[in-house]
Amino acid sequence: MARQTGIIKLTGTLNGINLYTRQGKALARKAGGGFNSHDIKHKPSMKRVRENSSEFGRCSRTKKHFNRALRPFLCHHKDTTLHGRLMRLFTSLKKLDSVHERGQRQVAEGIHTPMGIQLLKDFNFTPSCRVSSHLLANVTYNSAQRILHIASLNIESLPFASGATHMALTLGVLHFDFFTNRYELSVSTPAYIDKTQQGSDVCLQAAAPALSGTCIAVMGVKFYQEVQGRYMVFKSKDAVGLSIIHVGN
Repeated sequence: MARQTGIIKLTGTLNGINLYTRQGKALARKAGGGFNSHDIKHKPSMKRVRENSSEFGRCSRTKKHFNRALRPFLCHHKDTTLHGRLMRLFTSLKKLDSVHERGQRQVAEGIHTPMGIQLLKDFNFTPSCRVSSHLLANVTYNSAQRILHIASLNIESLPFASGATHMALTLGVLHFDFFTNRYELSVSTPAYIDKTQQGSDVCLQAAAPALSGTCIAVMGVKFYQEVQGRYMVFKSKDAVGLSIIHVGN
C-alpha cells in the first residue's frame, strides 16, 4: 500500500493502480486480487466466508427492523455509532444460538437465553443521555399491567438539558418477533415535567400490543422548551435518551 503525495488527490483506477481515500488519507495499491463472486459461492475453501456472510445478513436485517421499531424514541437522536453498536449487539446475540450449526445461527435463538436477555437489557442506546441519570427516584415496572411507576421524583436534582424547561417521560412496550422481524410498538401518553416543580410521582401505562413476540419495555426521555404553550423538542445528543427496562416473553 502506498500513499498519494501529489497536490491533486485522485480516486479510481489508473494504469493498474487503485487510487482511493480512507480515513481522510489518500492511498494507492495495485488493482486486482481478492476473490470473485463465483469463488465465494462455490469454492469449498470459501465455506467459512459463506457462513459468515449468511449470518451477517440475517443480523443486519434484524437490526434494521429493530431500529425502525424504536424510531418514535430515537427519531431526534443523532448518533453515528448506533448502527455499529447495534450490529455488534445482534452479532453477539447470534453467537449464543446453540440450536443451529454455524452459518444458520439466529438472533432469535440467542435472545431467548439468559445471557441474551442480559445483553439486550445492558445495551446503551444513548450514551450521551443516560436515562438512569434522569430518574433519581424509586422506579418499578409491572410487566403484567404494563405500568411504570416513578415515586418521589426529585426534580431539583435532575440534570436538565441546557435551555430546557420540560422533560418528557414515555413508556413503550414493544413486541418483536425475532424469527420474522415483525413488530408492534405501544406507546404511553408522555408525562411532561416542569423544571420548576418541587417533586412528583409519575405513572405511565401502555396498551398491550396484539402481536406476539419477545416483550421489550423501554423508557424514553426527551427535553423540550415551552414556547407560547407549545413544546419544542431539543435535538442535541444529551437531550434524547432511551433505555430498556424489561425483557420477557
